[in-house]
Parts: sequence; C-alpha cells; structure tokens
Amino acid sequence: MMPNRPDDADIMYRLLVQGVTDYAIYMLSTDGLVVNWNAGAQRANGYTAEEIIGHSFAGFYTREDRAAGLPGRNLETARREGRFEAEGWRLRKDGSRFWAHVVIDAIHDDDGRFIGFAKITRDNTEKRASAVKLDAALDNLDLAMSNMAQGLCLIDGEGRVVLANERMHEILAVPGCDPLVGAAIRAVLSEALSEDAALVFVADHLRPDLGLDSSAVSEIVHRERILSVTTRRLAAGGWVSTFVDVTERRQFERQIQHLAQHDPLTDLANRATLHQALTETLASETWESCAVLYIDLDRFKPINDTFGHAAGDQLLQEVARRLRRTVRAQDVIARLGGDEFALILRPADPQHLAGTAQQILEALNQPYAVRRLPIRIGASIGIAAAPLTGRDPDLLLRNADLALYEAKKEGRNRYSFYNPSMGDTAAARASLEADLNRAVEQREFVLHYQPIVRARTGATIGFEALLRWRRPDGVAISPADFVPAAEEAGLMPEIGAWILAEACREAADWPAHLTVAVNVSATQLRSALFIDAVERALAASGLPPHRLEVEITETAVLQNRELALSLLQRLRAMGVMIALDDFGTGYSSLSFVHTFPLTRLKIDRSFVQGLGRDPQSTAIVRAIIGLSRSLRLAVTAEGVETEEQHRLLARERGLDLQGYLLGRPDLPARLDTVGAPRKSLRRAVPKQDPSEEPRSSQAA
Repeated sequence: MMPNRPDDADIMYRLLVQGVTDYAIYMLSTDGLVVNWNAGAQRANGYTAEEIIGHSFAGFYTREDRAAGLPGRNLETARREGRFEAEGWRLRKDGSRFWAHVVIDAIHDDDGRFIGFAKITRDNTEKRASAVKLDAALDNLDLAMSNMAQGLCLIDGEGRVVLANERMHEILAVPGCDPLVGAAIRAVLSEALSEDAALVFVADHLRPDLGLDSSAVSEIVHRERILSVTTRRLAAGGWVSTFVDVTERRQFERQIQHLAQHDPLTDLANRATLHQALTETLASETWESCAVLYIDLDRFKPINDTFGHAAGDQLLQEVARRLRRTVRAQDVIARLGGDEFALILRPADPQHLAGTAQQILEALNQPYAVRRLPIRIGASIGIAAAPLTGRDPDLLLRNADLALYEAKKEGRNRYSFYNPSMGDTAAARASLEADLNRAVEQREFVLHYQPIVRARTGATIGFEALLRWRRPDGVAISPADFVPAAEEAGLMPEIGAWILAEACREAADWPAHLTVAVNVSATQLRSALFIDAVERALAASGLPPHRLEVEITETAVLQNRELALSLLQRLRAMGVMIALDDFGTGYSSLSFVHTFPLTRLKIDRSFVQGLGRDPQSTAIVRAIIGLSRSLRLAVTAEGVETEEQHRLLARERGLDLQGYLLGRPDLPARLDTVGAPRKSLRRAVPKQDPSEEPRSSQAA
C-alpha cells in the first residue's frame, strides 16, 4: 500500500536514509553546516549526530585542503553546476584518514529556491589501495615489458595483435608512433620481413592444435637477420609469442665453430677438420678417387730460430697462400701444426699426382721475403692415393706420413709415393724403438773407447767414448741404425746422460793426463737438463771438468742455435772442453768457430781420406790446421786408416790423430791407458765389427 500523505513519504525517506550504513548521507545548509546525520555518516566519520550537527563540514577536510579553500570551492561548484563529484582524503573524528568518494548535490524547493546541499560520501580506502596495487603492478609490468630483451606479442584467436612491447617494435623496425595493437600479425610480419616469413610464422606458430604445455620454436631468416621465435597457445584463446634477434649470437657461434675447425694462424683447416673431410670424401660416391699429400717444410726451424717466431709465422702464412693458389677450390688444405701441412686432392688423377706435387714443390721453393732478405726453404711431400691404398681414412693418413718420412730420408725437397714396403720399414722401426726402450730400461748399452794420439810422438792423449749395443739375442746393432731411432723416440737425453756418467766414471780411473770425449746429440742441446747431466756426471765421478770434452756437430746446434750457444757457454765456464766434429762439411763452420766457445776442431774424415790422392783435400787439411793454430785451438784429424795418411799428417806440428790405423774402439779393460808412444802401426785396417761405425759422431 503506497503512502497517501506527503508527510508519510518524507518520514519513510528519512528512515531509509538514516538506516543506510554503507554511505554517509547528510544535508548541509547553504553555508556548509551539517543539518542532519545518518548512521552511515557516523560509521564513516566517527561523529554522532549530536556532536556534528550545526558544525561546518569543512572539518572533514585535511588542513592542507582547508588552507587551499577546497571545501568552499566544492560547494560553489555544486551550487553552480548542480553537482560536485570527486575523490580525496577526509578526516575522521580520531584524526585518521580515509579515501572518500564524494557527491554534493545542490537542493532546491518546489519553488526553485536554493535551500542547501545533499552530500553522499563513501569510504573507498580499500578500493583505492587495490587500485594503487593494480596500478603499481601495471607499471611494473610496463617497465618489465619495456626492458625485455625479447619482443613480446600477445595475439588473439583471430590473429590480431592484442599487446606488443617496445622491443617488439624495435625488432620489427616499426616506429613507436605506429602501434602494432589491432593489426593482423601476418600483415605486420609481411611488411617488416617478407610474405614468406609471415606465412611460415602463421603456419608453424598460430596452430589451434598446439598443445598448452608445448611450444612452437623456429627461426626466421631474412636477409642478414635471424629471429628466434617461440610461441605458446593460451588456454583462454590466442597465443603469446616472443621474438629474439639472434643474429649476433649466430655470427659468434659460427666464429667459434670456425675457430674450432681451422688453424688460427693460417685460417686453413686443422687436423680434426682434415680427418672429417677425408672421412666424408672416402664415403662419398661423388669422388671416385682422392689423394692425401703430407707436406713438411725443409729448413724452416733454423729460420724460425734465427729471425724469430713473428717472421716464422709470416712465412707460414705465405706458405698457406701459395698452397691456396696451387690447388683447386674443391681440394682441402690443412695445417697440422708447426711446419706440417696436408692436402686432400679430390678427385685425384694418379697420372697427374706427380705433376701436382712438383708444382707444389716449385711454388714453395720460391724465395720468401724475411726481414727484407730473400730466403729459400724447400719441402718434402708424401703421397698416398685412394682407392689404391684402401678407403680407410686413418690408413690413408698413415700411408701419406710414411711416404713423407721416405721423402725426407732420401734427401728432402722431393716427393715420394707410398708403397707397401714402407709399411714394413715402419714396422721394423717400431720394433727397433720397442727394443731400444727395453735396452734403456735394462742397461744393454756399453761404451767402447777409441784412442786419440799425438801425430808426431804417437802418445795417447785421451779416448773418445763410443756407444755400442748388442741385443740379448747376440745381434750387434750399428749406431748408424739405432741412434737416429733413439733420437726420434726421444730416448737420447736419457741415453746421453748415462753415457756422460759412465764415461766420466771410467775416465776418473785413468792417468790424470788422459781426457775423455763424449758426443752430444741434438736433443740434448735442446734442453737445459743437459747441464744438470754434466754436473751430476762430474760430481759423481770426481773427474776434473777439463778432462771432459763434449763433441758437437753443426747440424745438432742449428736446430736451436741460441739455446745451444747458451748451454755451451755455461759448460765452458765450468771448464769443460768443447770440440766441433766434422769440421769443414757445414755451410757456416767459420761462423761457428767465431761464435761458439770451442777448444778443438776435428777435421772431417772425408778430407783425411783424400790425402795423397786429392790436392784439394791436402790444401783443406793444411788450411784447417793453420786456422786452428791462429785461433789457438787444438785440432784432430779423424778417420786415419792408412800409413800414407799417417805419414803426411805426422809432418804437421800440434796435430792429434784418430782412426782405425791408430786403434779401434774397445772395452775399457783392454785399453792401453799408460799413454806410451806407439812404436809400430798396423799397415791394414782390421775387418770392422758390425756393431762399429767409422763415424764417431754417429755413436752418441
């Protein structure tokens, strides 16, 4: 039943307003005084009706707002415009603040006369806190999206962009003022990249059947750019895609892969890449035949030692350039390390291999400019062809290496083809190395000593220690065979140290005027441990240093001239004597005499053998003797084997002799260490023991 009197309606309205607790509803007079007060107002502000009616509503504003005249301006706005609505901080009775949503309406009576204001206030503190948190979260999200390294793109079910961050604009080179939102992703990618790229993306990534727990991952390549794209389907519909520009990463990965597969100095393929290429070549039907060429530079190390590693590196780079110019594009060139190179020729015509190898030798033999000096080096080449020697890559490489060894052994600056007999030679060499290792462990070596006598008096002045080896089966192995094998196997430093210790120990029991000469290998002169071996031998035996003479060859010293010079200078400072063996056969012997701290020259046997038959040999021997006198060096003529040689040499003053005519190498127990002059000499050289070698320099 509807109320039938105006008063009843007013009563019901007041009761309704007063009963509202969620909103503060009260009336203000025309000058802003509180006229009435509902329960919601008491709940919101904390005042009872008796405490607040008749007071200005300005008391609900903060001091700053009151000072700014905000209460009066709000009423003026409501009166002028009919309504004022805003949010802001308001004060409760206890002084606490709450965030209020305020509506002030101007009230007029039935005659249109302005009679006051109706004010409705709602406490939105919690709502505002939630909004602030949401705004903060959105700000953080915007910040995160703006600083993402990936381009982020949210795509709806129709393929349109719903959300895209700044990085997405940058990756696709779309200006920020031209937003992606609302555009079809296919059109965006088509314009930014290409139509093909757009079609691939739509087909691979915007798939309705894409699992919610899986991702679509692919790369889009456009010109020089590479984009990595990952897409996930959303449960609510649509997809989210991330775009990453991986161009630089892929370039870096390619560089790393290139470095792993190539020699950093020459940019040629390395050993691993060569092996892989050979494996693929032999397994391919494209190449009916191929060949491996192993190349080793001749005379490179002396140049490297003389001019420095920087000059050596430049020379190796020039070698690489010459090889590139010599072979074809489909061939593979590799640097195996040091001064070793290899080629895979594919295909390889067996009839043309020799010509190709000769072209390579000629190209590498041309002069190189090192420190503005024209320098020549040669090369040795070993060749193994497939399928003649099989289709196994390791076997082919091994055969090429064996052929290279044969080429170097035959005189260098040449090429050699593999043949099966080389494998037999390699097997024999491996067996010899195994026997040598056993001989070192079981001390199967012995020393024989060959006398050195004065030419005019025949008095013995010392002995040269010569290494001998007889295997347990009784077979005597020539030093010419086992010493090079020991050098290659790296056994000579250990064997050489034993020779020094044994020779010094034996010589310590000889009369004080006798010396002992010990040959020094090239490997010993490449290690500072050689000095330690000499010091230990002298200390253990008690032999005075001046009674020890070490014999060196020019070839051994050339392998590392600077280090050898330093070691020999230290030996000479200790008092050890130093002899240059095979004098006159090297290309820089005079330079050695000038630079190295020598005490003796040993005339090579090739000149001694020509005495009485070859005038040039006689002149060379006399010149060497004269040079030795001028430099105050002792001099020994090696290889004296006939009475005629002895007669001619005995005329020379201050000359020492060594050879089979004067005495064969023998065991210490059978030596004549008294040193008395030899009254008679044998007229014929006895038959040589197979374990002995005429050249004493081969013995250690």
